[in-house]
Amino acid sequence: MKIWQLQFEVDKYDNFIPIREFTADEIQSFDGRKKKDIWEPLPVKRMEPENKLELGDAPGFIIPVFSKKALEILRPLIQNSIEELALQFQEAEYYGINVTAVLNVIDYSKSKYIMYSDGKRIMAFQKYAFKSCTELLNNNIFKIVDEPTRRAFVSDEFKQTVKKNNLSGFKFKLVWDSSQE
Repeated sequence: MKIWQLQFEVDKYDNFIPIREFTADEIQSFDGRKKKDIWEPLPVKRMEPENKLELGDAPGFIIPVFSKKALEILRPLIQNSIEELALQFQEAEYYGINVTAVLNVIDYSKSKYIMYSDGKRIMAFQKYAFKSCTELLNNNIFKIVDEPTRRAFVSDEFKQTVKKNNLSGFKFKLVWDSSQE
């Protein structure tokens, strides 16, 4: 089993920025909490239209953003782990992806990490290791309890689906391979 950190090709494709600034509290609220019931479609614009880069299926943003095409392809894999949040964008249909699956799936005995001085919280992971468990198998996109506001992780099936369908703008960093333990 392989786990990938979800990233985006921000140098090859244009990115989004909100038309109004997000506060730090708003950014931090993307920690698994559901938002759909209170969400108002967020107006966004291109970050650097002057560079004339095209928009990929996953432009860089504060949270993951997928094109309508990408979402339709990936929805069967991720629908139980996310909320689809409408964005207001004149050129095409895009959705913010609020990852609501925040899992306790880290194998701390095999991971390497740095603790805050209080000794109670993890500051940063140097090496991720995951438990082989049903929860991990049932979520093709997720965050972890130690990093609920950071980047999402995805399964190998998610990555292969992106590649097979030639979805643009996605980038993946391998963070764990169970065969390498």
